[in-house]
Amino acid sequence: MGLPYSSRTLLSYGKVREVAQACDRADADAVIFLASLTERQQRTLTDMLGRPAVSLSHILAVD
Repeated sequence: MGLPYSSRTLLSYGKVREVAQACDRADADAVIFLASLTERQQRTLTDMLGRPAVSLSHILAVD
């Protein structure tokens, strides 16, 4: 049995689907994660969710 989450996304595949569905229902423009994301995680989640995925720490670091 594998890990309950993917290191590529920080979430399980099922949770990524749930987040994507919630974003579709809310017509969200982006998804903000409290946890820091690596560049690979950001790219993977952006592709899977169909909208930008960013970490809060990245947003706070940009002026």
